[in-house]
Amino acid sequence: MKRQLFLLLGSTLSLFGCADPNAPIKMRSGKLTQTQVDQIITRCGGPSGMGVIESGSLTIKPVSDLTVTGCVLKAIYDTGETTLTTVGNERYVTPEVR
Repeated sequence: MKRQLFLLLGSTLSLFGCADPNAPIKMRSGKLTQTQVDQIITRCGGPSGMGVIESGSLTIKPVSDLTVTGCVLKAIYDTGETTLTTVGNERYVTPEVR
């Protein structure tokens, strides 16, 4: 019984619990232009082609340097033009005990 439970749990986590961190991030581009996106990427030190607008959709391809990807996502979020909902570390932080 325990073995079946572990197999079921492991299968479920492998399907749903582990998203690909290198997968492209897609959102609606709003009023952002390709030129504006390219300027943001250049300012953050990202490579050319990291962000592409096609048919009203903006796709950001994460790079291995998380600082660059984070900078690009934050700058795009700060424009208020896209459907990117939040940028930041969503990890739970326990409150300090006094």
